[in-house]
Amino acid sequence: MNILENFRLIAVLTLGLQVVLQPARAHGGEDHSHDPAPLAQANGEQPRRLSDGSLYIPKSAQHLWQLRTSLVKAAQLPQQIELQGKVIVDPAFAGLVEAAQLGVLSAGPDGWPTLGQLVKAGQVLAYLQPVDSTLDRSNQQALLAELDAQIALAKDRVQRFSTLGALVPRNELTTAQIELKGLQARRSFAAKGTGGGIAVVAPVGGVVSTVFKQSGQVVDSRDALFQIIAPDQLLVEALAYPALPAHAGLSLTVNSHASARFPASAESQYTHAYNLSFRGQSLQLQQQAQPLWFDLQEQGPQTSTDLNVGQPLLVEVATGKQINGMAVPRSALQKLDNGETAVWVHQAPERFIAQKVRVEPLSASEVVVISGLHDGDRVVVQAASLLAQVR
Repeated sequence: MNILENFRLIAVLTLGLQVVLQPARAHGGEDHSHDPAPLAQANGEQPRRLSDGSLYIPKSAQHLWQLRTSLVKAAQLPQQIELQGKVIVDPAFAGLVEAAQLGVLSAGPDGWPTLGQLVKAGQVLAYLQPVDSTLDRSNQQALLAELDAQIALAKDRVQRFSTLGALVPRNELTTAQIELKGLQARRSFAAKGTGGGIAVVAPVGGVVSTVFKQSGQVVDSRDALFQIIAPDQLLVEALAYPALPAHAGLSLTVNSHASARFPASAESQYTHAYNLSFRGQSLQLQQQAQPLWFDLQEQGPQTSTDLNVGQPLLVEVATGKQINGMAVPRSALQKLDNGETAVWVHQAPERFIAQKVRVEPLSASEVVVISGLHDGDRVVVQAASLLAQVR
């Protein structure tokens, strides 16, 4: 009885297993290329552009790109204007070394100056050997011969007066001695003008920025030889055009806010800003522009390596007025194919849309969106450039 029941149980289990495995069997010769994809593939795990122009970016891609968003809020913000500027040297901490006269250059005691060399005020940089004509040298030699003869006569006179002793008045002996000393001094100064080199010294301490000449070169009077600047004493010069409405009536004080940035479109450059303090402005126009000078705050070794004299900068200056808008980082701005400016708005957890905006400068790292966004919109502030590459 037990054997029969066991046999029936084995038969039932075998039949049930065949029923379960029946749907999983593949049928030879059937084409499965048009079968619906699994649900995970239907949803899609790859970033793509949707039919309405928005982007589908899955959470995995957002984490991989380190995509960051920020809420924008409408507020009253200080109005700024953007000026073209450049880095210049502070005249109080810079020196231009020029040749005093016609001559031949030779190296100084420390060798010929090189770019980037640190020098001190008064340090001898080179020697200038005067170049005289044949007539000048002949006249110089004739003068020395004449002075030698006069010195010999003066010595003989002093010796004779000293030998005669009391027979010669004391004042005549003193006069002869004074004349001898004067002739010897004239002879010494005249001899220095023949064959003696003139020392070329550094007027200020700093770094050799430019070397205009070479050792052994013949230079003329007022020829530039070296330029020395202090790398931690730089200024920023900006140009304001009073004829432009945005620049008209621009009034700056020592408390006026200003900043500078590199005029580059790279996202990494936008984050590097330099704080400026207003120093002064010119009362004379240069090519219809008014020069403005700004001090670089907190200058140091890092600033000196980042900035070079003559490097262009964009200077943001506060006008003292207020505007309505929303502050967003410059890294959020993107250029569309038609050249218009846009930002990416995070509309849903995995959906982004490009929104055209109009902006005005706020600082070296931020702008004010005056139209195109609403209070409370979430804007992409990091990795926005990657969204524009999704197709």
